[in-house]
Amino acid sequence: MAEEVKEVVTETPEVNKVEEVKPTEVDPVIDPKAARQEVLRDLSKELGVNLFEADGLKQVKELIDSQKSEQEKLQEKLKAYEEERAGWQKQELNYKTKLKASELGIHNDHLEDALKLAENDPEKLVEVVKKYPMFKTKEGITIGVQNPTGTKPPTNNTEAEAYMANDPRYKKWLKTQK
Repeated sequence: MAEEVKEVVTETPEVNKVEEVKPTEVDPVIDPKAARQEVLRDLSKELGVNLFEADGLKQVKELIDSQKSEQEKLQEKLKAYEEERAGWQKQELNYKTKLKASELGIHNDHLEDALKLAENDPEKLVEVVKKYPMFKTKEGITIGVQNPTGTKPPTNNTEAEAYMANDPRYKKWLKTQK
């Protein structure tokens, strides 16, 4: 018997397959100023107004305002009033804070730090000052030459002053000058 030889063909994937990659097209860089002018030109044609002038912009604003309903106009007014009210409340809180700080003796330089510790609540400043007394100002302490007796402060001529202070004629002259 003759042995039959069969050929087995197996398909193998190509390992070193090289694909050609075509470079993608890149959009050209668009100048924002030119694009803005093109949009304004298109809007000018559509609305029939020259948007490159101030009068044209006013006309477009009037057109947009005229197209708003009464409710939208009232909502805009309400929003403006609420913003103004929030500003007044913030200013009122600022005044209350400064008043409370001055009552507690907190110096303006330390006010911001004390407020952060009090979580922006002027009523909590009392607790902050109790816990951190360093925020209080120390009145009565001044830096420099203090003169409690009212005499002249010493000068650089201390030896001469010491000699003159021992001289009885100088003492008599000083008494006449006072």
